[in-house]
Amino acid sequence: MISRYNLKCPGCEDVFIARLGVEPTRATRFYLPCPHCRLPIRGAMSGSELENHRINIECEVLYGSDPEPPGALIVTINPFVPSLYEANSFAPTGAFPTMTLIQILGHDAFIEFESERHQALDAGQSLWPKVRMLFQYYLQGNAQMFTRIATQQFGLDWKPSKAHQRTSIAYQVLGTVATTIAGSTGNSSARVIARFAKKHSAAMGRHQDHLLAFRQRGQSAAALERDVFTELNRFVEQHESWEMGLLVRFIGPQEQQAFDELVLYRDEFSTIRDLYQQGFELACKCLWPLVAAQNTVKRNNPDDFGQDRPKIVPENKHPKSLAKFDKLPNAYKLAYVSQVPGWESLGELLNSRHRNTIGHATAHHDLQTGRVTSDVDPSGMTYLEFLGETFGVFEALSTLAQVLRAGRVASSPDFGFGQ
Repeated sequence: MISRYNLKCPGCEDVFIARLGVEPTRATRFYLPCPHCRLPIRGAMSGSELENHRINIECEVLYGSDPEPPGALIVTINPFVPSLYEANSFAPTGAFPTMTLIQILGHDAFIEFESERHQALDAGQSLWPKVRMLFQYYLQGNAQMFTRIATQQFGLDWKPSKAHQRTSIAYQVLGTVATTIAGSTGNSSARVIARFAKKHSAAMGRHQDHLLAFRQRGQSAAALERDVFTELNRFVEQHESWEMGLLVRFIGPQEQQAFDELVLYRDEFSTIRDLYQQGFELACKCLWPLVAAQNTVKRNNPDDFGQDRPKIVPENKHPKSLAKFDKLPNAYKLAYVSQVPGWESLGELLNSRHRNTIGHATAHHDLQTGRVTSDVDPSGMTYLEFLGETFGVFEALSTLAQVLRAGRVASSPDFGFGQ
């Protein structure tokens, strides 16, 4: 839906007309540059239905329902779909949200994108609160309430009396909803988890050292487990602010050129950058089970990294144990994981070069160009690409949560030594 507003710039005091894209939202912050002096004017909207929708723009709104001022400049701003600022009608690409996506993506891709997007929004709003409740009881060790919620909210028809059973149920539910939020297009989660599970199962069945490593580390991973869930919950609570990153997964080289001419006028950079940075760091702390499984399968010892040193890792940084691996810079950790077939996607989702751009102290959202830039990367990336990177961190973190689960199961008090 497009609404028209007659606005008076608080800086130059000139009047202009804003065509503003509106959708149901819990809370969305946006901005629009004045067409006369380019002053960024901020705004916010909220409301799940049109009748309770509220929009606040930090400038004077003129005329109400009176005729538009003759000769006024017209601009188009859409916080939900990249838009063409100069559009003054519904005709050009970028002037109308639905048509913009259909024109650039094509009808079939648009239908698939909309389907995945709305499934994700629904999962975050209707299913995640139940997951959060179940997982919190799991973290508390409240077996009675865990079983009650698992039965009432998720249809569990048996009683999980063992701790490792509750761990498996909690992570299964978490993974199902997280996968829905991450969507299926371009999602590599299933492949990463399947390859890890195969290696981990083989190692657990043949090598005592692997089992011991996972038990020792699993016992100390309780705090990390809580941190990972807390961060995933923060991602879902702020889902509306980064969910448009899904669009990046539907964009090829040809579509990229069209989107480069449009801007997504959202104003939530600081919130999303914090999610990105925290999620990135926590994901990298969860990489150790992957390399442990790989080391055991290839060299019969979770601490043996052999000579398989990625090119970017200096010889004096090649780890001699998992403890040494823990202390490596994230870029080196990711290099070890990414060199294993089937896990390359983690290096793509957790791109260290992009991390340097987004996480640098000088990184900022340029409201004149709509790009995220920093001193280390002056050209930066579009805001939509920034959301795509954040989307990738959520996928990586939710995937690695399932990998971390292996350590928690292995360290369960249900299993005595040697089992």
